[in-house]
Amino acid sequence: MRILIVEDELLIALDAEMALEDAGHEVVGTATTEGKAIELALVHQPDLMIVDLRLKDGGCGRAAVEEVRSQLDIAVIFASGNLDPATKTRLEELEPIALLSKPYGSDELVRIVDEAA
Repeated sequence: MRILIVEDELLIALDAEMALEDAGHEVVGTATTEGKAIELALVHQPDLMIVDLRLKDGGCGRAAVEEVRSQLDIAVIFASGNLDPATKTRLEELEPIALLSKPYGSDELVRIVDEAA
């Protein structure tokens, strides 16, 4: 799969990128802000976005997904340390492949991506 990582924590993004590439997937980019996430998604048109909710510069991963999906049909995995019941309910409206609670293991991420491929 061609994957865009939307994550503002560098170590988490690098770990995810290495694990996904080791599993045979192509990471087309990493975005740390809402604007960059939208830009990269529209340029690269990935099959999947792995998206954190809180991004740099006060950005919102959910808003980035909504904007991208207004133009493209892209699968999404949300990954966040803030998945309280109300947040989960709002995210489930966007029909993600999965909701991952941070911290998550790279094995868990690869398994979910592989199942979606």
